[in-house]
Amino acid sequence: MHSQNTSTPPLKRGSVACRRCRRLRSKCIHSAAPPCDACRRAGPGVAAECVFPRKGEKDTDRSFRRRMPPPAALRADPSAPAASRDVPRPLALSAAGLPPMDQVIAGCRIFVTSYFQLGFIPKTVFMEKLRRDPAAVSPFLLVCILCISARFTPVLRNRYGGARQATDYFVAAARAMVPTEMYTPSLERIQAFFLLAISQWGDGDRDRSSIDMGVAVRMAALLKLHCEESYVLPADAPAEDIVQSESARRTFWMIQSQENLHSGYKTPAPFPLQDITTLLPCDEKEFAFACIPPHRAAVAGTPPAVDKPHLVYAPDRCLFATLIQVHQLWGRVARRACRADSAANKRKPWDTASEYAVTVAELHRWEASLPASHVFSVWNLRGWKTENLHLAYLSMTMVLRLANIVVRRIYLDDILSELAPHASEMGQPISAGTSNMAGGADDGPPVPTVRYTDAPTGFWDAIAPEGFWETMATELFFNVEQLHDQIDAYFALRAPEEGFPQILVFCVYICGSLASCLWRYPSLCMQRADKAEGMARRALEVLGELHQAWPMSLEWQRGLQKAQEVYISESNV
Repeated sequence: MHSQNTSTPPLKRGSVACRRCRRLRSKCIHSAAPPCDACRRAGPGVAAECVFPRKGEKDTDRSFRRRMPPPAALRADPSAPAASRDVPRPLALSAAGLPPMDQVIAGCRIFVTSYFQLGFIPKTVFMEKLRRDPAAVSPFLLVCILCISARFTPVLRNRYGGARQATDYFVAAARAMVPTEMYTPSLERIQAFFLLAISQWGDGDRDRSSIDMGVAVRMAALLKLHCEESYVLPADAPAEDIVQSESARRTFWMIQSQENLHSGYKTPAPFPLQDITTLLPCDEKEFAFACIPPHRAAVAGTPPAVDKPHLVYAPDRCLFATLIQVHQLWGRVARRACRADSAANKRKPWDTASEYAVTVAELHRWEASLPASHVFSVWNLRGWKTENLHLAYLSMTMVLRLANIVVRRIYLDDILSELAPHASEMGQPISAGTSNMAGGADDGPPVPTVRYTDAPTGFWDAIAPEGFWETMATELFFNVEQLHDQIDAYFALRAPEEGFPQILVFCVYICGSLASCLWRYPSLCMQRADKAEGMARRALEVLGELHQAWPMSLEWQRGLQKAQEVYISESNV
């Protein structure tokens, strides 16, 4: 007698998961054809890359899970304190080396509310997605966000033993993921490489930063983010597509803008202006509500601005557009400040057709066109703080003052020769530090200023008009005082745990270095000489508070400290 067969059918493997879900170890729900539900929710860029591996293919998408020697930055240092030696190793906590999700969310919240107030991330949508469906967010992007924000996030500083240890952990985790992320362009990867580059630059690793930024630039070019036609949407486009398109536009301009901030000697712009047809971003409300703006501003020198110059000076342009425009102006000034050869000296600065005169006139015209809410005042600062955009506002107003300072500081040696003729007889160099963020202690001495009095005989046949250098010095130190007032106002309102961008630290350094110069040589500007010592000491005090977050600025702090010690010792002789 045969017993009735009541056994259950044999177990079979489930349907194949896509590469992304395999990598994230998340359930892959699909209808046998890509994209799966998770990739579809992650956006069109991720959905387009959803692939189901075929039978027999190697599981290279999971290779990063295998045990690897810890990166050098995370190997235990016997001389280090126990808290830093006990840092968990990347790739051991989870597939991407991420901490518990509540700590990831805390780091991302710090990122979008302080450091990155104006950026490519739709804040509310991103934070909701992170809470509801973490698998829908790129782990690489999350790790790179934390590379920047971990130093400002108390829970992450406590977890990893300090700001530097937390930053090193996430940078090492991001570097471990780079080989599997760098060969397939996508919007999230562009954003991640961009953020990784910023973090590494702030930590003093400028070579790696430049390479990672180069990856972001090349991916942006492959996706044609510099072309306005890439952002054309139908009239009935869903809100998700509008937000995604604006995020891509903002990503492009953040790359272009950041490269301008870091401009230096022979540093090319990532995209030539004549090749950029992309218009500037919309305001934050339009981004949040997924609205297509009726019109947009443009950057001077781009084809849209050449065709319609009024787009550069639109009185209703948004803060983000203004910020990008001033960074573009700063990039021009910074590149010129690093040219110490005769290429910078083709015309005398008092010639109305000279590069100096043209640049100063352009800065003046652009500043005169600013919307009233973009002009610096403590009242406006409080208003932007209410909207949680005060750091973006200050980044714009401070960089505008910085450009006005450095365009004149190029001629500091000539100003000193005219107004403080005994300066060169003193033992210390008279240059007031580096003029751009690209410089550093490892580059040797600061790039020299342009010195017309040292030009070859006959090179300059004319003599500067009477009062020219006095006027330039007055304008220079007027802008230094204005920058100092902005720094002072910011620190009066700053919360202790608030993050801040690197450019603010550089502005403090420039203000302090030139205030120290005036303190030493009061004849440069007698109207403001009595304030010089106070401004110089305040700048040094502020740098002492800020440099811990961005290690590369330590050299600026040390240089300013040394200069002030020299001035004090001279005054006591």
